[in-house]
Amino acid sequence: MSRLVGFFDRWKYDLLVLGMYFFTLAYMIKYYDVQSFDIKVHNFLLLDYLQEGYFPSPPGYYTAIFLLDLLIWYKYPLVLSALVILTASFWWKYRISFSMLETHLQIQQPFLFLLTASLLFLSPIYIPSIDGSYWYLGKFTPTIWHNSTLIASFPFCLLLFRQTLRWFASPEKKYLWQILGLSLVTMLIKPSFMFCFIPAFPVFTLIHFAKEKSKWAGAIGTSLVLLLILYLEKRWIFDLDPMIEKMYAPEERSSVIINPLRVHLHYSKEPWFDAITSFPTTLIFLIFWGKNAFKFPFFSFSSILLIFALAVYLIFSETGFRELHGNFYWQIPIALFLHYLSMVIWVGRDFIEKGKKISIPFLLFGLMYLTQVGFGLAYWHRLFVGHALN
Repeated sequence: MSRLVGFFDRWKYDLLVLGMYFFTLAYMIKYYDVQSFDIKVHNFLLLDYLQEGYFPSPPGYYTAIFLLDLLIWYKYPLVLSALVILTASFWWKYRISFSMLETHLQIQQPFLFLLTASLLFLSPIYIPSIDGSYWYLGKFTPTIWHNSTLIASFPFCLLLFRQTLRWFASPEKKYLWQILGLSLVTMLIKPSFMFCFIPAFPVFTLIHFAKEKSKWAGAIGTSLVLLLILYLEKRWIFDLDPMIEKMYAPEERSSVIINPLRVHLHYSKEPWFDAITSFPTTLIFLIFWGKNAFKFPFFSFSSILLIFALAVYLIFSETGFRELHGNFYWQIPIALFLHYLSMVIWVGRDFIEKGKKISIPFLLFGLMYLTQVGFGLAYWHRLFVGHALN
């Protein structure tokens, strides 16, 4: 009995997170229609491909739910396996974030849990009279509840970021191999994060380690290899998919083009307002800590990632049936999440080092941060009462 009590005491926060995600995903899977819910869309897409003897590309997430579905199955194909894998992915995202905060902030576990949990709900600010029905479309958010391949790739992207920071601190070959390995896993699930990682990795290295030839040569070489693999994957997805000819007419088939702001302006009716309400905490942070924070590799690297993530979305577009699907958006939630995580670590360390005194900058940052958490909780509530994701 004492062991059981000890287990629950040690893992109570993790169990709470698992329960929250499991319940939320189960509710959405049960009550959301297939047209508006990516998790169901991806399940039916896999079934369509399997019927013809193929797998969708990239196959990482689809292979995982297919194999798990062979072991656990309830009522409908792929439903329970998708629910389990996505709940586990969400929890792993929480666990990695908790570990990063624990490494940088020596604070008690209850506070670490609350801080990590707050990151899971961050959202842009929403004003009904301006935004209408769009709570996140047209804005930039670190919190996505519905895109299964993004959810599944998220923890691997966090691990990739962490191992890259370790390589910056100590350029051992094992870290470079881990960067390559995690990048490959990410690309097999959803390649979006690589859109910003591949250029950000050598750029950050050249800025901070310009005199260390071996280091920036390693970063450039790794990025070139990853760029080649990404190009091959692009050919795989857009040109070599055997189902393209069966599912889509020639005019519906997609290609990648340069078409600045095409998708963004379709959803954002007030672009400047959406930019401000997407980054209010960042603006406060830069005003009070921006001068010194860029010396912190966690913040500066996540900021470069975010810049490239936004640039890719705002510059590139697709043609055909996927033109307005926003498939160049999905690196933004990951980069933005890392950006918020870096700011929380910096402000938390600054608060601790200054004797835990509540200064005006800390108060303003905290109030704006909690405002965004509040809107994230409101968005989560809307998932249940409004059955809306937009």
